[in-house]
Amino acid sequence: MSWQSLYLAPNERLRKLLGLARRLAERLTITGYREYCAGPPAGRALLSYMVSPLLPPPRWRDKVLFSNRGLAQEIPRALNELGYELDILHYENTAWTPKRHYDLFVGHAAYNFCRIAEALGESAVRIYFSTGIYWREWNRREAERFYELAVRSGYFLPADRAIAQSEEEANSRADGIIFLGNREVAHTYARFTNAIGLNNAAYPVLWDGVVKQEYGPGRSHFLFFSGRGNVHKGLDLLLEAFVDTGLHLHICQHLEPAFRRVYKQELEGAPNIHPHGYIPMRSPAFYRLAAQCNWVISATCAEGQPGAVIECMAHGLIPILPNSANIDVESWGVRLPRCDVDTIRTVIREAAGMPERECRRRAREMLAEVPESHSVERFRSSFKRAVETIVAAVRRGSGRTGGAVLGHALCR
Repeated sequence: MSWQSLYLAPNERLRKLLGLARRLAERLTITGYREYCAGPPAGRALLSYMVSPLLPPPRWRDKVLFSNRGLAQEIPRALNELGYELDILHYENTAWTPKRHYDLFVGHAAYNFCRIAEALGESAVRIYFSTGIYWREWNRREAERFYELAVRSGYFLPADRAIAQSEEEANSRADGIIFLGNREVAHTYARFTNAIGLNNAAYPVLWDGVVKQEYGPGRSHFLFFSGRGNVHKGLDLLLEAFVDTGLHLHICQHLEPAFRRVYKQELEGAPNIHPHGYIPMRSPAFYRLAAQCNWVISATCAEGQPGAVIECMAHGLIPILPNSANIDVESWGVRLPRCDVDTIRTVIREAAGMPERECRRRAREMLAEVPESHSVERFRSSFKRAVETIVAAVRRGSGRTGGAVLGHALCR
């Protein structure tokens, strides 16, 4: 039995035990990681991100959930391939202190970045790895969503995805920032040095239902497949938009108790609203929903690039997304110009009325593009180029002088 299949076991108690095991594992550190070094290491790097995805033997490691367990495997591999031997700790580990020289430090979030950067001194190149937009803009957008909900409904719910710890000093002290997302994200980091964007990824899909035989029945079925954050991800807007349309919204997301109370009528009383709860990626239930729906929809307010949406795209679902999802959908996706109830309702009705042949064209064009632009190999090669760009800028003496480099096009 694989590590992933254990995690996806239906027994809730087992899932909780595995969650506890992962949290305990994150207290560990990995030293001398060189699994993908082709020869003797040319340098030593320190990575502060995640530990537990690398602890099982390689054949048991998670090859389903790319973001963030796949990221935690591919970043060390990319650094090994650049010639670095790694020490790895969890980004929330605030007790660990470096006791040796490092040529490169890659850190995520603000829990330990500045303390480690200070301890390493100026000799190490410092790179901040971000999975979202600039933290102040992230919080501003989330606050705006909760305010708008309060205006519409009278309810003021607690923030569900706010960044509680300032990332300002970490962003400023970094020699460069590598982030997930397109130029929409790059604009939020415009004042920082060497901000370079990469596409998020999905593992290769082997499911034989990726290309549907018929696209007619699925036109009225929309999948909301998302990580946590009911209001942040726009589920409140989607519920209000779908009610009384006759179009079906399938919800695969954890529902917070307070949110469920506010939207009890829509979640329990609307015949076209289908809460499925937590559905694991690539499980039988996921495949049934992917076969039933033509569309994956999100009304998120802030992201890097949502891995759950990319996973659905890789399985043939046509995306309906706002600019804030930061995914380039070309001519095959459907752009959501604004995240408000009336606009969403108009867009989903237009999508449901789209001719079957047009749905087929969009799905096929998307499936020709996504496995390449959002592949694991593309992520890894792009990450390597971004690191090389930042290191070269520091060595030239231009990496610590301020001024952003929008390197998104370089690393696609």
